[in-house]
Amino acid sequence: MNNDALELQVSNTFTLANNNEADINLNLSLPPISTTGSVSGTIYDTTLLTGQVVSGATVKVFKDGIPYAHTVSATDGTYTISDLPMGIYTIAAVKDGNYLSLDVPLTISSIAPVTINLALTNNNTSTMNIIYGILKDTTSGLPIENVKISLYSVVGEIKTLIASTTSIADGEYVLDQIVDGNYEITFDKAGYQTANIDNVILTGGTTFNATTTLTSTVGNINSTVSGIIKTDLGVIVANAFVGLYKIVNGVETLVAVTYTNAEGKYMFGNVLDGEYLVKAKLSETL
Repeated sequence: MNNDALELQVSNTFTLANNNEADINLNLSLPPISTTGSVSGTIYDTTLLTGQVVSGATVKVFKDGIPYAHTVSATDGTYTISDLPMGIYTIAAVKDGNYLSLDVPLTISSIAPVTINLALTNNNTSTMNIIYGILKDTTSGLPIENVKISLYSVVGEIKTLIASTTSIADGEYVLDQIVDGNYEITFDKAGYQTANIDNVILTGGTTFNATTTLTSTVGNINSTVSGIIKTDLGVIVANAFVGLYKIVNGVETLVAVTYTNAEGKYMFGNVLDGEYLVKAKLSETL
């Protein structure tokens, strides 16, 4: 290693003309005593023995677990981080598509450079697809937490639930490690209309933004009327006519019709506020 014995010095500027002579004297000083060192090495893919060099990897030095300095590896995979005060560190590297390498101990005890080569480990899940987004109230624009997000794989007419999560306080959610395919996303929370996004095609490490708004049902058309129709003897009546009548100023108006199922049950949904009555009958064909 070749270091300066005396520090570089610079003269003042001067002008020469008409065969003048210049007398330039310089006093050289001892260079300052260095109290820092450096680390350098090469970043490899997968293994130090057979891996290929990796350019563009981020190499970072940590002091007591706190980031201290970093650089990026060159086209030949090499890196250098200088001006490290004497002390004990760790060093690690990372690049897209790879896990963060294991921390390697690094001790800087002199100005002599330390050589440390690092190997990256391929992260297969980094090439898988991701769905993310923010859920907000349609009217207020405020984030909604605790919304259940369900992801269904769609193959032909078959839907299969493959993942689910819930939104956090700021409305955010993430679904990761999703294989290529066609999907449907549903968003569900009590007090809100269920929302969904169909025909979501993911392939080749897609990052899909599924930010969505949900409509509150509080104070909207959300009342229901339901019941069971039976005979006087307690026998359930299937396929019975059931009419919902709204009463306004004593006048009855038929506003909805349904029929009982095999269990004699019926239900009306999305009923406006107001006064109602229900009428039922069973007709027969002669």
